[in-house]
This record gives sequence, C-alpha cells and structure tokens, in this order.
Amino acid sequence: MEENTVARLTRNLQNTDTLSREFQHLQSALRQMVEEDYLQKIRAAAREEQAVTVEHPSREITLLRALSAFADDRGRQQLDQACRGLVFLQTMTRIQQGVQRSEAGLLETRSSGGTPAFSPARASGLFMGLSLLSEFLSEQPR
Repeated sequence: MEENTVARLTRNLQNTDTLSREFQHLQSALRQMVEEDYLQKIRAAAREEQAVTVEHPSREITLLRALSAFADDRGRQQLDQACRGLVFLQTMTRIQQGVQRSEAGLLETRSSGGTPAFSPARASGLFMGLSLLSEFLSEQPR
C-alpha cells in the first residue's frame, strides 16, 4: 500500500528531534556569524582605543603610577585600581570624541542637515563602550 503525501509530511513534522537539531545548528551558525562579523570587530576596536590610552596616559595616570613605587602592597593595589579606572574613563572619552568626529563628518556630507534618528557612529561608540565596560567589570577584584 502506497503512503500518501499528507501522511509522509505529517510524519516528518512529528519528528521533533530533527527539527530541534536543525534549530540548534541554525542558532549555532547565527551565533558564530554574529561573533565573527560584529563582536570580534567591536572588541578589537575597543582594545585599539585602550592601547592608545595606555601608550599616551594622562598626567593623572602617570602621577598615580609614579606614586605606586612608594606605596606598600595594599596602597599599590589601590593605586593600580585607580589607574585602571582612569584608563577606562580616558578610553571612553577617546571613543566619545571619535563618535563626535564621525558624526560631524557624516553631517557635512548630508544635505538635509539634521541628525539622523539612528547614528551608526553612536551605535559603534556604545558597543565599544559596553565591550570595555564588560572587560573592566570582569577584572574587578571581588
């Protein structure tokens, strides 16, 4: 006896194991694509901004690092934490300045003259800031 098309389709749709595996595969592929196409680039850009900050520290950071040489272990640890916080804040300032420069450049090329509701520059700055914040908070002593 030959099985009809509806019965075959019904049997295939009832097989939730296959569907579940396919959704897991799709979810994994999507996660990998987002990681490669977006998250890695965001983290790299944030680290690049932070590296510039570390290479060219503010006077306050330089002073705290110099004082660290004269402190005991606990004081050195506190000064190092303060330096990390200042590096974070200085990096965030650099990112904000980059956002402002990018938006200014975009506005110059726009004929309408208004600030768009969605700004790719602001979104980039936000994502970079969140990446740095996540890293900063994960390194905090508990």
